[in-house]
Amino acid sequence: MNFREEIQNILKTKGISTSVEANKTIFGIATIGLLMGKDEFQTLAHSIIVDDRKRLRNRAVSSLTTTKERDMAWTAFELLSPSLNRNELIQIIDIVLKFDLEHIVTELSLFDDVSAKLGEYKSYYPVSSVKWINQLVAGIFKLYGGKTLYNNDCGTGDFIMDMLNQNLVHRAIGNTYNYEDFQIAEIRQAISKRDFKITNEKWFATGILEDEKVDMVYCSYPLIYKYEKEDALNMIDSWKFNFPFNKRYSANLLWMIDALNHIKPDGVVVAFVASGVLFNGIDEEVRKFLVTNNYIDAIITLPNGILPYTGASTSLIILRKNREKNKPVRMIDASEICTEHRRYRYFTDRDIAEIINLYISNENTEKSVDVSLDEILMNNAYLGMNRYCTHTIDNAVDLDTVTDLIFRGYQLNAKELDNLTPDEGEETEYRIINISDILPEGFVSKDLKPIKADDKKKYDKFVVEDGDIIITAKNTTIKSAIYRSNGDYKAILSGNLIAIRVNQKKINPYYLKAFIDSKKGEMAIKSIQTGTSIISINANSLRDMKISLLPETEQEDIGNEYKKNLELLVELRKKYKVAANYSSQIFDSNRSK
Repeated sequence: MNFREEIQNILKTKGISTSVEANKTIFGIATIGLLMGKDEFQTLAHSIIVDDRKRLRNRAVSSLTTTKERDMAWTAFELLSPSLNRNELIQIIDIVLKFDLEHIVTELSLFDDVSAKLGEYKSYYPVSSVKWINQLVAGIFKLYGGKTLYNNDCGTGDFIMDMLNQNLVHRAIGNTYNYEDFQIAEIRQAISKRDFKITNEKWFATGILEDEKVDMVYCSYPLIYKYEKEDALNMIDSWKFNFPFNKRYSANLLWMIDALNHIKPDGVVVAFVASGVLFNGIDEEVRKFLVTNNYIDAIITLPNGILPYTGASTSLIILRKNREKNKPVRMIDASEICTEHRRYRYFTDRDIAEIINLYISNENTEKSVDVSLDEILMNNAYLGMNRYCTHTIDNAVDLDTVTDLIFRGYQLNAKELDNLTPDEGEETEYRIINISDILPEGFVSKDLKPIKADDKKKYDKFVVEDGDIIITAKNTTIKSAIYRSNGDYKAILSGNLIAIRVNQKKINPYYLKAFIDSKKGEMAIKSIQTGTSIISINANSLRDMKISLLPETEQEDIGNEYKKNLELLVELRKKYKVAANYSSQIFDSNRSK
């Protein structure tokens, strides 16, 4: 057990389970110990025989000589958990004072223990405190070099201290909107004696002088921030370039553009953003501004869950001012480049090296592709890599060239569906396929809901045939299946599904389903989908979707193997259902024996 775990266990007896509370207490004690001296602080703590925190604080503060030291000590006492009694506090003081106090103050992150509970701190877990994201960003900055850094929002200064301690920068400026974080960062700066300026400004204030330019900027603001247009006007008015502020854009993008205003001509900006800003409709004008002016150097899509305590999809955007004319944008899919922990995902040194190698490479791969500025602008400045995955698809063709028909199902409202429901025992030749009938194994359930067709001519337009591929038109996730008819009924497609009827002289349907299930097929589907929480696909977009059309012999081999495996899955599902049903009968059947 390390000393932090020991202290956390003491705090748990007081009903405090958050690692942040323990780290704040450790930080506060280490700060006071450094200011007073270990022996003097320990002696003073043991001499206070009554449970009087105020007396301990006043005596400690009054022992210091300068106003700055006294202010820091006062702040440090405020960080100590108020729930601790005298004996518990002395016990923790004795533990902390055994260690290197300067190392604790300058290098301990208050938010570093992501495996522990954060409680109320979950809502503002600072991006700049996630050490593996910091390491990736530092690796990117290291490619370009430089002496000065600006970090907005810097939280308690974790990223800045990392950069200074590694001598990757000589001078740093940080701004944080949280006052307690500001106080902690100020203490770290004073103890480390590094060239580190920290400010506590409002959201759209930068904390950096108007004429001050730095080599690198890390934008690590929280992912979601709502503001009024008036809040950002002063910042936008200070920009040296003309930007059309026509609507309330995502705050993260505005901070990125502001960062461009503060870097040197050869400077670099790295911004941590929610992936939605790469393709949402609200920010299209901002993206066009960045692409048209040749500022975007790369987009790196990060793994979901890489930011602790949120499953939000996030990305890094790299901006530079001095990019070569007409140089393409490097798009990198790092969504699977990570290491799994039971509670979270993180980057190892190897993961970081792989991502950076993808960034500096000139090769197009399944995980990285160069996209021209013209192509991005033709796609309404869509910055998601999935839209441009066709660069890596072998013999890419439009899906429309190998299909006879692509159609969406019949839009049935609840009242109409009730009217079409047959009476019990009534025979009908029609069934309806709903999203729930698209099974995860890739085929359609046989247990379809029967309906009666009062107008067969109307409904027959939505009947699917053997070999049709069905895909969700609107759902929280993409689901697809190949339909296999048994000839006993006609299956009508419901409105939230789309059917793809291939020309079997041009393409094997099982081969197409195998492609759709593949990594490249998944990327192709993502390239045409819209929405984030509810994913939408329309028939016209499907027609334009790129697929890989291999020679007929390869199609047959892949299609036959897929069909063979699908039949195995069908049999396994039958056996699973039998076994699952038997589980509910074991108790009663064995009692009767």
